[in-house]
Amino acid sequence: MTFHPPKLGVGMIYATALRPFLERRPDALDVLEIEPQTLWLADDPIDGPFFEFTPGVDQYAALPGHKLVHSVGVPLGGTRSPDSDHLALLRQTAERLSSPWVSEHLSIAGTPHQSAGFLLPPLQTEAGVAQAVSNIEKFAAGVDRPVAVETGVAYLSRKSFEMPDGCFVSQVVERAECGILLDLHNLYCNHRNGRLDWDEFLSQIPLDRVWEVHLAGGEERDGFWLDSHSGTIPDDLTARSLEVLQSLPNLGALNFEIFDTFLERFTTDEFDRTVDDLRHLWSETGRAKSDARPAAIDPPAPTPAPDPAQWDAVLTDAVWKAQTQVTEWEENTEALTLYAFLARSFRGSILARSLPRLLRYLLLRDGAVVEARLKRFYADSDPKLYAPLECQAFAAWLRNDGETDAWALALLDYDIALLEIIRRGAPIVVSFPGDPTTVFEGLAIRDLAAPPPTRPWEIEILPDVFAVEDFAQASLS
Repeated sequence: MTFHPPKLGVGMIYATALRPFLERRPDALDVLEIEPQTLWLADDPIDGPFFEFTPGVDQYAALPGHKLVHSVGVPLGGTRSPDSDHLALLRQTAERLSSPWVSEHLSIAGTPHQSAGFLLPPLQTEAGVAQAVSNIEKFAAGVDRPVAVETGVAYLSRKSFEMPDGCFVSQVVERAECGILLDLHNLYCNHRNGRLDWDEFLSQIPLDRVWEVHLAGGEERDGFWLDSHSGTIPDDLTARSLEVLQSLPNLGALNFEIFDTFLERFTTDEFDRTVDDLRHLWSETGRAKSDARPAAIDPPAPTPAPDPAQWDAVLTDAVWKAQTQVTEWEENTEALTLYAFLARSFRGSILARSLPRLLRYLLLRDGAVVEARLKRFYADSDPKLYAPLECQAFAAWLRNDGETDAWALALLDYDIALLEIIRRGAPIVVSFPGDPTTVFEGLAIRDLAAPPPTRPWEIEILPDVFAVEDFAQASLS
């Protein structure tokens, strides 16, 4: 390995909700990590063309500190080879921000070509290693930067035909000659949920290839500890992380992850305590010198195993279509049910944030029936991964599902217009069946007060009323 990452320091995944904390403590963080696909637009989820929402990147670039690019749309463990148009955009962003390396997930099912709406674990066989190595090599060539692959969370149990998690990661990164983004909260989840042993995993990976570490908070659900990025770092994880970081000689950055919806609820004390914990951990990095190589592990006994394409297809369908009774993996019914729930929650959050007026109107009008209707949409329509496209798919589905309420359809057009205007760059006129003032006021106080249609009423939406924060809140992350 010839790349030695620069010592950037401690940071966080950037979201607009982080700005008030940075304004109060501008020197709190050394690094801000951007997930560039949250600032992308696409005319089609597969064929594109793809565009960067440049004002959002401009705002991010102007912030102080080092910048890192953490891709969230080109998972490297599956059978879908990285898209050249995606790589061109990632390379452009990495060059502009002087990102020393670019990271992406060692996962599957996160591209529009084959998406479950949630990242899933790769197949940990020799064929899976070869697939991942091929993807990483193409990814690295496309972004023209050193690449680090993120170790993922896996709620499934490891299959008898699979190699141990750490051995899989080790083989992939050694053969691809890339780095590791060691997500210690993902490892914590996998240990706590019984998939693996923390110490065994760490003994199996080349610690000198760890360039970056992620930490986060989580929560309990249905007997699983979730990587939900929902709060502060658990105390026992902080303690165990200290031991790990002391053994990482080439660590370049230590980043904390929290979803913006939870960051909005963060108190200043929680932020300060998290930064202090990160600083303390960073101060101990690389203090324990060791030349120990990864432990040698016997390969699993030969047993029939699916090929990577079959693995991708079965898991994707099981989660996206909620087909959780996968015969050959009956022991994973609970885990697949959890994945299906998380995927639907994620898609639901996109719709709720991108179509807030429509969804509130439907909930006030129909109550609990809305949830059943959304489930039908999730089953009928594959995830699009870009908020505007997901909303357009829902709009088409809603009309085909028999929606005729003129006010609901007008609110749908209005919400979608607020998304499309950043792509069109020109005014958009939305028609209502009457004066919408009463409806908007009623939605604000959760009171359905839709008058009967009277005469057509039009609202013109101008591009200059749309802010970067509006896009960030509506985008996929």
